[in-house]
Amino acid sequence: MAQQMDERSATEAVMGYWHWSGVPTFLRCPHRPDLDETDIGLIGFPYSGGNAIERMQYLAPRAVRNRSTSYRRLLRSTCFDPFAACRVSDLGDVPLLSILNPDLVVDEAAEFYRRIDARGIVPITVGGDHSVTTPILRAIAGPASRRKGPIGMIHFDAHADSWPASNGTRYHAGAAFRIGVEEGLIDPARTVQIGLHGPIASAEMDDFSREHFRVFTLEDVVQQGVDRVADEVRRVVGDGPTYLSVDLDVLDLAYAPAVADPEVNGMTAREFFGLLERFAGLDLCGADVVCFCPPLDTPGQITALTASEILLHCVSLAAQARLRASRGVDAGDRAA
Repeated sequence: MAQQMDERSATEAVMGYWHWSGVPTFLRCPHRPDLDETDIGLIGFPYSGGNAIERMQYLAPRAVRNRSTSYRRLLRSTCFDPFAACRVSDLGDVPLLSILNPDLVVDEAAEFYRRIDARGIVPITVGGDHSVTTPILRAIAGPASRRKGPIGMIHFDAHADSWPASNGTRYHAGAAFRIGVEEGLIDPARTVQIGLHGPIASAEMDDFSREHFRVFTLEDVVQQGVDRVADEVRRVVGDGPTYLSVDLDVLDLAYAPAVADPEVNGMTAREFFGLLERFAGLDLCGADVVCFCPPLDTPGQITALTASEILLHCVSLAAQARLRASRGVDAGDRAA
């Protein structure tokens, strides 16, 4: 039975909810831009040059840092403490000297993530628009990476983001998952897209995804249920290294109103987090949360709160995977 908290521990726990207190970092983790003493690295990617519709996503890392300071917690479903199991650090933001040129940004960012990957650090990123996924994948996956091949992918989104070059660049916010296939970064046979919904610009818009990936539309999730979808996702991605990419527009606007490309009638928070809970045990090698536009958020910061909770889930999944790999224990078990 867990030992009851003493007065000092209880006070410190309550103070952890004070998101307005202290210098903000992701999940109140130590700021270590030198990459030392880090197993899991939380990274801001303040970039929105890949989205032609809405350009405020570059403000998201700062907004999530501000709100996530009160989310240095344990998930109630497991009581597993990722911050005790692994060294989790805020590594700062991706340096973007060529921020006005999407074709140069992707190379600069990939080099930054290669340095992180070379240290064996699991990167968990807060974007930014969805073009940020491309340089991350180039750094951690593919023939030139230390993994020597493609990785699995779980992609939550209202949109397929598997489209060809557009608006003068290949590296736009709707291209990462096509590029991932074309460059051998993600394995189509181990890739799942979840939550596609809303009207489309043409009947062929999702063809690439449907031809290459396992696709669950939002209607599929509603009809089949969380358990069945989660089982199929786990079957598809298997036991190999897997990346998790979350576009907040997969969620209904009630839970994430401040997104770059909003679609009504989205996934509920209960469905979304229910799926994440069922991904425990996957070999998570990285994750990103993207497309948050802070100026569009509500006074109650609903989207920032949702992003913070997702960040905590990602850290917990990554810590469980790392602990299993290094110690051979079931990190999903409740702490003694």
